[in-house]
Amino acid sequence: MCAELALCPRLAFDTESNGFYAYKERVCLVQISSPTDDYIVDPIAIKELDALCPLFADPKIEKLFHAGEYDVLCLKRDYGFTFSNLYDTMIAARVLGIKELGLAAAIERHFGLVISKKLQRADWGKRPLTHEMIRYAQGDTHFLMRLADQQKQALIEKGRWDDAREAFRELEKLAPNSKAFDPEGYWKLVGRTDIGGQAMAALKEIWLYREQQAESRDRAPFRIMPEDLMVRIAQALPETRDALAAVKGMSPYIIERFGSGLLACVERGRAAPPVVRPALPEKRRMAEDEFLIFEALRAWRKERAERDKVEPIVILSSDSLRQIAAFACRHDGNPLGPLSDLKKTRYGEDIRLVVQKARGVPNQSRP
Repeated sequence: MCAELALCPRLAFDTESNGFYAYKERVCLVQISSPTDDYIVDPIAIKELDALCPLFADPKIEKLFHAGEYDVLCLKRDYGFTFSNLYDTMIAARVLGIKELGLAAAIERHFGLVISKKLQRADWGKRPLTHEMIRYAQGDTHFLMRLADQQKQALIEKGRWDDAREAFRELEKLAPNSKAFDPEGYWKLVGRTDIGGQAMAALKEIWLYREQQAESRDRAPFRIMPEDLMVRIAQALPETRDALAAVKGMSPYIIERFGSGLLACVERGRAAPPVVRPALPEKRRMAEDEFLIFEALRAWRKERAERDKVEPIVILSSDSLRQIAAFACRHDGNPLGPLSDLKKTRYGEDIRLVVQKARGVPNQSRP
């Protein structure tokens, strides 16, 4: 298959993963469309996907994705692939100012076909795959080339092709983050601020227990028990099975499988010394002059996006605005330092004027 695909000038890709179900997410399906055929590769049956590596890295082959950030990150994480010459139909749609960015909406808008998304959250790690699942997976790449052809024409007509291409290059550079369990993550749970003392010690034990159960059963942690239930158990500090069963949101399934373990967590929490929250790294706070410039840039970006009929992020990301504000307040005062040549050409003069005006505004209290 890869020998044939290597001769194609463009290919469409998609992946399906099992992060909604498994403790450790992995790529479970790779869908590929050439100009003439559709393919589905099963990474669970074929352990080594090295033959795909040259296709992704070849700059002469255009690779099409829709909302490809997740797919690129997963493929880099699981297989170490590198990417060049990407095209993303969702990014293109955003640059064109289209509001509905989903693939199903794009297919219906361009081709008049209604695609069901009911299998979007299917467990793609299960085998065997049903015929319905295979047909669903095929649809995720089958239309991408025709869609991209129409988008490219529109991008060129609107003078936005360079903006889209710059965003595609950024997609290629994305680096996967290793998702590690945080043993102190219970401090971030919603509702945690309402409890303290031994309840917090019990919540810590429940947090660690859920993770251990998720790993041993190869299930996503939220499928062991929801976070709000863990908080309520810690608040109640139940001593008996009946008291545990009375906690709001408790189910017979959780009681049967985890009741004894949860009561043991509560008992350990009662006996443990009070937990102390670890020191948080101090976040950098914008200086007053930086903040004024940032707010002025945000207002300009909103106005420019409305005029250009695109989302504000197409103009510049919020991170870029922060960098511009920071550069403007350095000794050289050059606000355009962090921008690409394209952004400098398109927005440079506007940004200089906004920065100059912001610097002339008297200090005002921050909200």
